[in-house]
Amino acid sequence: MNDLLSFKNDGTELVATNYWQSEYAAGGYVYLTINAGCFRLLIPPRGLSLEDMREASVVLITRAPWPEMNKHDALEILFEDNSDAPFCLHIVPEQADSMPAERDRDRPGQPPKWTFAVYTEQGKQFELPVRYRLAKKLPCLKPWAE
Repeated sequence: MNDLLSFKNDGTELVATNYWQSEYAAGGYVYLTINAGCFRLLIPPRGLSLEDMREASVVLITRAPWPEMNKHDALEILFEDNSDAPFCLHIVPEQADSMPAERDRDRPGQPPKWTFAVYTEQGKQFELPVRYRLAKKLPCLKPWAE
């Protein structure tokens, strides 16, 4: 994708973006933008079912290599709903405006450091707490270990 994406922020809130008119959105690709301690997932117009995501009580974001796809870096976004089959996405760095650093990971026994918001072209749909962690490889698909 060659689109230059722009984001206008007000703290954690995404105020404006050209994502909805981009090749990413037209191709059905989600995009992750991070600002002020909030992961914001942008869903394309012909996108995913938000209902599967809304069932979650927390979002687990895991950063690791993704050997099956020959990627040395990727993110797993798991919507933890305490079921046997939570909704999950895997994205590559090209689908994010930045990648969170190792020092930004959450620690067991401490409250979440991040928030997570899902946006459609109609605006913010919902917000959840998020836990960010590192793993040896993706897919991880494990619950958060306190």
